[in-house]
Amino acid sequence: MLAENEDDLQKLVNTVKEENEKCGLFINIRKTKTMVISREKVIPQIDIKIDGERVEQVANFTYLGHWITEDGRSDQEVKRRIGMAKNTFSRMSKLLTNRRISFATRSRLTKCYVWSIFLYACETWTLNASLERNIEALEMWLYRRMARISWKEKKKNKEVLEEIGWKHTELLKTIKTRQLAYYGHIRRHQSLQKSIMEGKINGKRQRGRKRKSWLGNIEETTTRRINECCEVALNREEWRHTIASNLWQETESL
Repeated sequence: MLAENEDDLQKLVNTVKEENEKCGLFINIRKTKTMVISREKVIPQIDIKIDGERVEQVANFTYLGHWITEDGRSDQEVKRRIGMAKNTFSRMSKLLTNRRISFATRSRLTKCYVWSIFLYACETWTLNASLERNIEALEMWLYRRMARISWKEKKKNKEVLEEIGWKHTELLKTIKTRQLAYYGHIRRHQSLQKSIMEGKINGKRQRGRKRKSWLGNIEETTTRRINECCEVALNREEWRHTIASNLWQETESL
């Protein structure tokens, strides 16, 4: 449940509670949490109650497997996914580092069992330069262990890719492809996601450098202004061509 202020949220909670009880359903207060998403360093406390009992306010929460934080950023979720991917690879290391299996086969297994864990909900991430470096570092970490290349050999990433027969990294490109496809899907359908994506917040932005936005990622990947992307995305085939052409150009520049 989303609301702009504490009073509206309390009214919404009360309405949901009343309608649920008409159907014999009840809200479990132990499984219900509140969160204030804000840019402020000191997050305000709110007092939402159900049957007179205060709902716990948290700084982060896992919703449908996705880690949501009160600062509204993706940094902690991406880093958490990197850790989960590395743990999965370590558990399967005997198989994924076995040289009796071709590297191509092990690569497909890695994409199936390791990449799939890391890429969960990647369409919603807002990426900055630091996170992109972390993502590329994860991919190279996987390749070096699959090829059993020790850090003591002091081989550059380019040399590692040449040794395993790859021309460039793919993980970051996969994320950007999914984000563009997701943007096109949202743009062509009437939904809550579209209202959130295209909505505007009243007031002035804070002083300082503007924070990187999800739509800003779309602009950077397509090298187009967002208003142009809005028009192109309405045509499914034209948007698919845009995705393919932009990612091909990116691959050529690597």
